[in-house]
Amino acid sequence: MGIVDKKKIIDGSRLTAGDVLVGLPSSGIHSNGYSLVRKLFKPTPEKLGVEIDALGMTLGDALIEPTKIYVKAIDALISACDVKAISHITGGGFIENIPRMLKDGTVANIDLGTWPVLPIFNLMQELGGMSHEEMYNTFNMGIGMIVAINKDDGDKALEALEAIGEKAYIIGSITKGEKGLNLCQK
Repeated sequence: MGIVDKKKIIDGSRLTAGDVLVGLPSSGIHSNGYSLVRKLFKPTPEKLGVEIDALGMTLGDALIEPTKIYVKAIDALISACDVKAISHITGGGFIENIPRMLKDGTVANIDLGTWPVLPIFNLMQELGGMSHEEMYNTFNMGIGMIVAINKDDGDKALEALEAIGEKAYIIGSITKGEKGLNLCQK
């Protein structure tokens, strides 16, 4: 519970065409999709202890990677630029979460390929035979939080995050249109 000055509420109401989307990397699967993860990997103690080259660690370590917390990154962004909307990419992945931060008449365009997808997601897609859309509808795909800012603040945002040791990517933009999401191949 907390309070906020009404003028400082970040609710997406100030989004405009041309705003850019900053993606903050996830540390792994986070807390979404574990029922599906169990089905895909059918984990046993033996499987969890196997070192997987593509992951650079054991399967068990990859699956229990702690969820990243974004408080310092968001504070840095709010101090450096005008944050207009925020979407935490949790259960429901990109497809369910990003539209929640949009106002009517705006579309989020995500430029796939502008950040590295973590190897655990590639492994899960391969094992599960899941479509690209299913993956983006279930998992964070390596981006745990998305922040909408003014286009002119893109470099400033990345510099502010780098100054606190955070990596981030410009992963898309806002355009006019029927409220929704476009996943665009780069």
